[in-house]
Amino acid sequence: MSAVDIVVRGGTVVLPDEVKDADLFVRDGRIAGVVEPGTAADAGETIDATGLTVMAGMIDTHVHLRDPGQPHRETFATGTSAAARGGVTTVLEMPSGVPAVSDRASLLGKRDIVGPKAFVDFCLYGGAGKSNITKIREQANSGAIAFKSFMNAPRAGADPGMESRCLPDDATFLAAMREVATTGRVAVVHAENESICRAEASRLRGTHRGGALAHAESRPAIAEEEAVVRALTLAHSAGARVSIAHVSTAGAVKAIRAAKARGYLVTAEACPHHLVRTAEGSRELGPYAKMNPPLRSETDVEALWEGVLDGTIDFIGSDHAPYTTAEKEVGWADIWAAPPGVPGVEASLPILMTAVHRGRLTLPQLTRITARNAAHTFGLAPRKGELVAGADADFVLMDLARHERFDICEWQTKSRRSARLWDGYEAVGVVRATFVRGHVVYRDGEIRGEQGYGHFLTPVI
Repeated sequence: MSAVDIVVRGGTVVLPDEVKDADLFVRDGRIAGVVEPGTAADAGETIDATGLTVMAGMIDTHVHLRDPGQPHRETFATGTSAAARGGVTTVLEMPSGVPAVSDRASLLGKRDIVGPKAFVDFCLYGGAGKSNITKIREQANSGAIAFKSFMNAPRAGADPGMESRCLPDDATFLAAMREVATTGRVAVVHAENESICRAEASRLRGTHRGGALAHAESRPAIAEEEAVVRALTLAHSAGARVSIAHVSTAGAVKAIRAAKARGYLVTAEACPHHLVRTAEGSRELGPYAKMNPPLRSETDVEALWEGVLDGTIDFIGSDHAPYTTAEKEVGWADIWAAPPGVPGVEASLPILMTAVHRGRLTLPQLTRITARNAAHTFGLAPRKGELVAGADADFVLMDLARHERFDICEWQTKSRRSARLWDGYEAVGVVRATFVRGHVVYRDGEIRGEQGYGHFLTPVI
């Protein structure tokens, strides 16, 4: 083969349908070939991957990096350096921030603010809410990767701009889905029945119930399951491609599986915290285990894993949602006052690698749910998502034999001390190095990349 820039030799390469010993060639930031071990080539750099596993970098479909406007929680620099440490090479950033992404100007303004800080490649969601349905197409034309919507009205004290991603009634939801359908983009939906959640929270407050279990009880499984069925029905009627974010219940998995069997244009995301943590098992963490939807039961965890294995769940998003310890600490006295969300972009891939170690997943299944499926769903393929000739050289080197106990004090996220859900978690499988377009951005505990190296990506529809 003609000269290449990088040869990764001696590793075990993970592809969507197989695992094999192979060398990886990189030229001009793209994969030049996955070839037989020892294939001759002139290379500017040779990386010894003996004993390591080489796989496509993770595409995290769900992060909140709090930039612009909330630097006390996170910035795009700290958030994307955290992504690099976690083996994530592309992040799909939600439209939160101040100002929220709600139209062409705010989307392009956010791109220009965060781009110079990005260590990894990134995409930006647009908002689809009651206040900006007429602005959906202009966001798509400006490069929005997809659209995010909540099936509720903004709650009291919500971050500014929530109305631009809230669809509080069915007629508004249907109108937004019809508009999203014209763009060809995916409508990503946070599906919970707000009236049920509000009534249950009010009831529990009246009994003076507190703690993480009270919060979980206030958002019962039926609230998610009813909203999922309604979202699937309305989106199908509108002809929209819909994806259900952070699926957490057995009933929601069942409904999505049935919709897929009927030919609905639906995909689904699961989060690592819903796959490995339960409400009962995390009760001692109080507000640090509070997120929406909440942690569930072992029965729900098992149903989610069944959904991952049979393809009902298509991809994994961390739902990385950092808050400061000060914001979380108020929840010890009043769980209802603490904001919902936990950091996790650094944890996802090692947690899923641990599942491989325990026999829950195979390596090809892992790369499909962390890279390939997301790339195809959001219009990033064939540039992203697989180790195939011509794709960007986004890959990680993993040590599958190495055990690591998470020490959140070593994490890159700015709100690392609020990531107590993961502190001390015993992972088997460690990210040794992360490469974005052939450039090392993380290696052995150190960020090696540069701010601004990350590219803004738009979908190929």
